[in-house]
Amino acid sequence: MAVFNVAYDPNDFPSLLIVLTAYILLEAAIESQAILGAFNSLDPSQIEAGYAIGFTRRQNLRRVIIPQLTAIVTPLFLNNFLKIIKALSLAFTVGVVDILAQARYAAALNFRYLESYIAAALVYWLLCGLLQVIFNRIERKMQFN
Repeated sequence: MAVFNVAYDPNDFPSLLIVLTAYILLEAAIESQAILGAFNSLDPSQIEAGYAIGFTRRQNLRRVIIPQLTAIVTPLFLNNFLKIIKALSLAFTVGVVDILAQARYAAALNFRYLESYIAAALVYWLLCGLLQVIFNRIERKMQFN
């Protein structure tokens, strides 16, 4: 009978996989709480009204509950996505090169720290601005429905 003695070395796992797993689990918990809070903020009479006009549970979800939830949750999702982008520089601690780490490397190679950090700031600013525009359009579309 053979006994397997398997020891896992943390360095065997890719750093990107560790960061993705950690952020996915963290954000899934945060987003689920945002959705739960939005669901609890709905007026129970809205749900009862859907049932009163003869909607099934699925129809009530699709036509009454989810449109109201998306209008409430959209700004929360934007804040969480922006927080993720800004917190990704923590991934550098396990060896994942992000925007700020790349700026540090570029600055160390050519000793142009100001230009490298300004470029990183512009990338962050453009990324956050693009997300803001996308979520503003989604939010406007949800308000008209």
